[in-house]
Amino acid sequence: MSPRGARAAEILDHHRLLDCLAAYQPEVVGTLPLAIDTPDSDIDILCNAPELMVFSEFSDRAFGHFDGYRLHKRPATSHVAAALVVRFECDGLPVEIFATDCPTRSQYGFVHMLVEARILFVMGGEFASQVRALKQDGTKTEPAFAKLLGLSGDPYIEMAELVSLSPPQLCQRLGVGGN
Repeated sequence: MSPRGARAAEILDHHRLLDCLAAYQPEVVGTLPLAIDTPDSDIDILCNAPELMVFSEFSDRAFGHFDGYRLHKRPATSHVAAALVVRFECDGLPVEIFATDCPTRSQYGFVHMLVEARILFVMGGEFASQVRALKQDGTKTEPAFAKLLGLSGDPYIEMAELVSLSPPQLCQRLGVGGN
């Protein structure tokens, strides 16, 4: 875990953010749990909110007192349902909560994190450093992985499709023997 990741864990614990979100099946995802964070990385939390209006009202009450609190509705895209995105700062770290009516462990953010963890395991530390370098240059996480892996097409879909591969299949697909 990176120092920023450790700090994020302290913040989540101290402010009991996951306890507060418990009714919405929260999952911390993104670069911090994978230790490929940059100085600009936020604490990403996915939530399952079948009723977005109810979640909006809940968020106003639960997080409205935090610095920089804002909430916006994100329209549906070709592969992600409509969502509420809540942002605020907590003890100096930005927090982003992404809530949609999809179960958290089925959301792309969770699936991508699983795939990225597997890829980082088989590709090793140098690969993680290359991902971090691309991210520091402004590339988003999934496009950074896709670029380094030579994946074509939509990086978000391409990365999600790798989740069904077993570790040996993933190694074969990536052209490596594994760590």
